[in-house]
Amino acid sequence: MKNTLFLCLILSTAWSYSQSISERAISYLDEGKLTQAKSLLNEQVNKNNADLKVFELLGDIASFEKNWDLAISYYKKLVVTNPENAGFNLKYGGALGMKALSVSKFQAVVYIPDIKKHLALAAEQDRSQIQSRRALVELYIKLPGLLGGSEEKALMYANQLKEVSPVNAYLAKGFIVKESVNIQEALVYYKNAFNKYRSASDNLKSNSLNYELGKVAAELNLESQYGIQLLDTYAKNYSYKDIYSMEWVYLRKAQILANMSNKKDALAYIDKALTLKADFNEAMDEKKRIQEL
Repeated sequence: MKNTLFLCLILSTAWSYSQSISERAISYLDEGKLTQAKSLLNEQVNKNNADLKVFELLGDIASFEKNWDLAISYYKKLVVTNPENAGFNLKYGGALGMKALSVSKFQAVVYIPDIKKHLALAAEQDRSQIQSRRALVELYIKLPGLLGGSEEKALMYANQLKEVSPVNAYLAKGFIVKESVNIQEALVYYKNAFNKYRSASDNLKSNSLNYELGKVAAELNLESQYGIQLLDTYAKNYSYKDIYSMEWVYLRKAQILANMSNKKDALAYIDKALTLKADFNEAMDEKKRIQEL
């Protein structure tokens, strides 16, 4: 009995200590202090005192830094330990997906089965989860039929979003239709997405949607002023949890300003993007396009 009691006390103490470490790391991350957060978390790993939250945060940091191999290694620990956790399956499947996008199409093929598996598990385990369904929509549309692409399955996941998030449902449907080159029908879905988002309560809004709608505004010359507003909100709330770094925000703002015939300010934002990332090919191409307007 005494041994059991001491074991419980030790495990409880270790968990409580690790939890406080995680909370301190999150505080650092919220302040943009990634180096301090990583140091604190890695210290726990080196001491063999890391719980799943520590590994999850290290995976999140690796994802923010686009170090997909490291992110995959941390998230794999999560799904192996707790395969029934929808959030863990989502992060692991998502990191695998980002890794697949960073390599050649030939190399990416080996990742596809596990990407499908873990994103589908996440969707099944949490009927209200949005991200896994959005990712599956894009995956099934982008994949060629020989590799398991399916518009039918993409539409199935898009339809599942109707009750959970109408904005995401419209964005998913818009994406499916746009990829089939039916731009006019896609615009209808995207306009509905903007209208729903504008009237949505704050708890239904997210920074990922702020960027995505800003991107749609830039690429399709739609809701330009609102698009700039959303990108500004994204920049204001930008943190380690966000996928798109600031050079992408500046690029999208430049595209919107070019659509509005504001060439001077558009080029200024392109230069801001290139200051952050000198080898930003998309920004260099956009700069040439704007200069020729």
